[in-house]
Amino acid sequence: MKNSSILSLIFVWMVVAFAGRHLQAQSIGAKSFLVCGDSKILIVDYEKSRDSIPEIVWSWDAHQAMDLPEDYRTKKFNSTDDCKAINGGKQILISSSSGAIAILNVKDKKVVFYAEVPNAHSIALLPGNMLVAAASTAAKGNKIMLYDIKKSNLPVYTDSLYSAHGLVWNDRRKSLYALGYDVLREYKMVGKEGLKLQSHWKIPGISGHELGLTGNEDNLFVTEHHGAWNFNLNTHQFTKIENFPDADNIKSLSKNRAGQFIYTVPEKSWWTYHVSFLAPKRSFAFPDMKVYKARWFHP
Repeated sequence: MKNSSILSLIFVWMVVAFAGRHLQAQSIGAKSFLVCGDSKILIVDYEKSRDSIPEIVWSWDAHQAMDLPEDYRTKKFNSTDDCKAINGGKQILISSSSGAIAILNVKDKKVVFYAEVPNAHSIALLPGNMLVAAASTAAKGNKIMLYDIKKSNLPVYTDSLYSAHGLVWNDRRKSLYALGYDVLREYKMVGKEGLKLQSHWKIPGISGHELGLTGNEDNLFVTEHHGAWNFNLNTHQFTKIENFPDADNIKSLSKNRAGQFIYTVPEKSWWTYHVSFLAPKRSFAFPDMKVYKARWFHP
């Protein structure tokens, strides 16, 4: 084959490869959000959605994930309850109250890590390929569990936390925040060996549900049985979230850089069929899905 032909083939291959990457990048809009419930994770384009009908641009169903063991695929991911985009939107963290956590590639939908966690309710990525999961009320739950994802799907460290429900890593402060039944805790990492409890604060209520990002690293959102709060990490004070309506058992709450809230409130038992927004107000319907949480894809 002549050199010119070889160069032409290389050029075509580069164009196709670039186009594939470009299409992948373009398929998820800048203003998109994650929805999790049942065995599914969805990504919805906010701008392309019309009225209350969501424009779903990406989806994953654990029941179809053949790279998971059968018991994970058919049982342990039947009730996904948290989903967070990480690594610039290249991957998604998943937790399921049916008993498992996972890391999923967005591009090829490959599961790159999974582990058994009793009544898992939240998950957070820490520096150094470390991962922490919240195991809520269960026979072997009520704790946080730390993993080295490059080595094993068995925890390297655990600490008891009754009704563990929320986890957030604050990179600027180099702290992990964990929410339990009536307490908010701050942990520091101890290499790859564990976590050290640094501080703790009683929350203004019981049955902590959501621990979320506010759009800056000086505050956290905390929800409990009867309301939603802002926690100032400098003053350690809880205050009501300005212009946000209180509701019982708010399951998820976050805000993007433009100041728009996304949240979920149960309609039937612990689930809802809607994802709600505020400032500006909007709502999307998911009539065939028991939605638990929703989050901005790019906070």
